[in-house]
Amino acid sequence: MAFDAGMLACAVHEITETATGARIEKVYQPEKDTVVLQMRTFAGGKRLLVNAGSNNPRLGFSDQAMENPPTPPIFCVLLRKHLSGAKLCSVRQIGFERVACLEFESHDEMGFLCLRRLYAEVMGKYSNLIFTDGDDKILAVLRPVDFTTSSRRQVLVGMQYELPPVQDKRNPMEEDEAAFTEAFSSAPVALSAEKWITRTYLGISAAVAREMVFSVSGRTDALM
Repeated sequence: MAFDAGMLACAVHEITETATGARIEKVYQPEKDTVVLQMRTFAGGKRLLVNAGSNNPRLGFSDQAMENPPTPPIFCVLLRKHLSGAKLCSVRQIGFERVACLEFESHDEMGFLCLRRLYAEVMGKYSNLIFTDGDDKILAVLRPVDFTTSSRRQVLVGMQYELPPVQDKRNPMEEDEAAFTEAFSSAPVALSAEKWITRTYLGISAAVAREMVFSVSGRTDALM
């Protein structure tokens, strides 16, 4: 199953219910695109895995023990500096996008209480992890994006974090029957129902769209 916005919403709910208030004990980066936060929750020890790889980006708890490199990557070192002993205050999904924000209560170099945020963008080949302070100034980024990579959005240390460009699609969580019926009635007749769903609504993967179409029509290739 593709990790679309619906799956992310479920993951965010589970993390919120299980780990709000948890303390971060250790931070690992076993693979170049994967970060693991070892935390102590009220239900015991948990491993929160955040994968920002292009093939299988995801966010959620994992029981799998992964081997860590002898020397931690720089991104991992920076996370350890800021998050060791930090408390997970909240986890939220940004709209109905494939972006989650994990907010932590930590202490700065002077020992003062501060906020830190880890943004997990689980967006296929555009997936990334961005670590910011409480004002969303970028402190570390797993995969820097400069002008040579993208002219629309840069993600670099020292810059202000900005969300990915907004897609010209409808939020399914804000749709009502009347609005859906109106959009449906104006769809091109020759277009497949699956493609219409993914082109019209945010955060719905092709696999989920096909399942929706099959549930209604009994086939996956139904046209509008």
